[in-house]
Amino acid sequence: MAARTELHETLQQKASESMHSHGELVNGLVYGILTVPAEGNTLFWLLSELVKVSAHGMDQVVLALTRQVRSGDVTQGNVKLCWLMVRFAQANYAWLSTFPVLVATTVYMLGRVALDHSRVPDLRTAECELAIRLLRERFHECCMIGRDLVRMLQDVARIPVFHDLWQDMLQQPQSLSPLFAGIEQLLWTPTPPMFLANRITYEMETRLRFILENLPATSYSRNLMWFVQRYLSTPESESLFSDLIRYIIGVFHPSNAVLASNVVPRYVFLGGLLRFIRSPVVAANAKLALFYDWLFYDPKSDTIMNIEPGVLIIVQSVDKYTFMTASFIEFLAYESDAYSPELAAAIRGSIGLTMHDAVEKGVILSIMLIYEHPRIEVDIRQNLYHLFPQLVPPVPEPAPSEASADDAEPAKNDDAMLLDPTDMLPPAAVNSELAPEPPKPAAELPLPIAAPQPIRTISASPKTSIALDPALRMFQEEFGIADTELAPEIPTDTGNIDGISDMIVEDGAPEDAALVATTEPQYEISVEQALEDTSLWLFGSTLQAFVDSVAAAEPDVKQIGGSVKEIVDMFAQSEASISAITRILASIFSDSLDMEDVETNVELALAGESDGGLEHDLLHYILTTAADYAHTTDMTNSTRRVLQLLAQLTEAKVDVGFRWLLYSVINTGKPVQYARYVEQYVEGTLQSALVRDLGVLQEQFPGLFYTR
Repeated sequence: MAARTELHETLQQKASESMHSHGELVNGLVYGILTVPAEGNTLFWLLSELVKVSAHGMDQVVLALTRQVRSGDVTQGNVKLCWLMVRFAQANYAWLSTFPVLVATTVYMLGRVALDHSRVPDLRTAECELAIRLLRERFHECCMIGRDLVRMLQDVARIPVFHDLWQDMLQQPQSLSPLFAGIEQLLWTPTPPMFLANRITYEMETRLRFILENLPATSYSRNLMWFVQRYLSTPESESLFSDLIRYIIGVFHPSNAVLASNVVPRYVFLGGLLRFIRSPVVAANAKLALFYDWLFYDPKSDTIMNIEPGVLIIVQSVDKYTFMTASFIEFLAYESDAYSPELAAAIRGSIGLTMHDAVEKGVILSIMLIYEHPRIEVDIRQNLYHLFPQLVPPVPEPAPSEASADDAEPAKNDDAMLLDPTDMLPPAAVNSELAPEPPKPAAELPLPIAAPQPIRTISASPKTSIALDPALRMFQEEFGIADTELAPEIPTDTGNIDGISDMIVEDGAPEDAALVATTEPQYEISVEQALEDTSLWLFGSTLQAFVDSVAAAEPDVKQIGGSVKEIVDMFAQSEASISAITRILASIFSDSLDMEDVETNVELALAGESDGGLEHDLLHYILTTAADYAHTTDMTNSTRRVLQLLAQLTEAKVDVGFRWLLYSVINTGKPVQYARYVEQYVEGTLQSALVRDLGVLQEQFPGLFYTR
């Protein structure tokens, strides 16, 4: 006891010397507490103890911690942090309720992360219960969030407890707060930047600001790719796209010095970010995040900086990315009528006022550039007049003959070109689904917010003709596969002969008929339909020119091979549809073109062919490009995509398997690349894949299997 008293007096004396000494002492004590091993979490224990003694500034500490709860992250560490935050808020609810900003921030955080925790039902239930309690008991404080509170609640409206609250907001607003006049009150209130910034961690914010404040438009793509791979590479992380867009629009407002420099503009960065989106639902939510302030724009309360990126991305994309401009205009036209039918007239007025302000304040000179652009279709011009009747003239009615001609053959964007890195919108990746779709996958929400229409998707995958299962190892010596794993499967059900009959070769058929696909590949879409896939728009005219060169009377095989390499390279770095690219590439191996000169195989050089043989070996271009991405030991997104492409080409009756086996073993010395390729199949074993591919190899090069 005496020792403790002496220690306490020593600490008091040290703390009394100066403010600097006091600060050092406090830092040392806190460090000691946080680093001592304990059964519970010492940080939140310390926070609870400081709350009990009413320590000053604890609300700011907890606000900082809410930013560390990452949206779109279901890793164990982030889930644990969510649990700790929820339990801390529950245990200190009375203290929490005394800080209006902390109440509103906690609600917004819980609503956003609850979407990610469908596989952690206990955590989601706790998050929803706490959020609903705060909303119902402290709704007036929560109203400071503004219109993004409505956007957040729409996302979670399918969760029953939030659905009930949503109905009360629409039908009985004053049951939540006597001062709450209705949902329109929230929609016309801009969201303060501090709430939008809360959904981006400090680390993300630092990296984003580095790109947006320092990197020129010609060289930012690499950093963007790194950022996406770091934070947006998992399916669960897709919900983060909307939060990032809202941060860039509503929080990061560049200085005049940055605006006058060659630093990448916000709208260019957003254009690159949008192309990484895979899901049409996520794409619709991202577009809503981009244009949300347009729907309820009021010059007295909103800032022009919140609408500037959307205005510029529409106008600056029209030359090279006409489809993007058209899709955004269609989206705005749809939202103006469908987002809230009761407020449709007011929303159209706000959208029109947005563009009028942009023109008046010099963001753009005019939208007539879009209206008069030759690639803009008549229906897009009609949407422009519907949205901006004060800025564009009405669309003249076409003559009957012109109308019929338009109906017979719609105009195509034949002159679209792929931008180089110096263009306004960089080719960092492709947005797989930017077609105009409803904004939210929300529930059927009556009054005044309309429920979105179901999003339709088209399955464009070729029918599976070969089914092989994942194989984690290739050779027993290298990967330790047991002998039983390579043993052939013997059917035991003699009562069902359907599977056995497929293996029987009819009399008179070639001996190797069971090894080679004898039926033509069947597709659910044609090459023309594949070219119209919305995820391929970044390729510009490359794909159409490729198809035209293949169909030429005297095709230039070397030129076609170069196009194949370019297409596969762009495909690997984007999110373009695998099915559509497979269908287009498979067209060059059809029997009618007679270009599948596999006997000039350069990997084996059996006949001592010169390099000129490469010109006729189109499949080699695919393999060499795929190998550039598959050589890594890590299974990156690009690696996975090229291997999936090879697998789908195999399903499309292109003999990729034996060529990739040779390339993996002989050329690169990495047989694991072949095993990864086999993993892309659904049924079967590595042994069955090897049997098939070695059988095809034997057919093509019988000299390898026989000695004289």
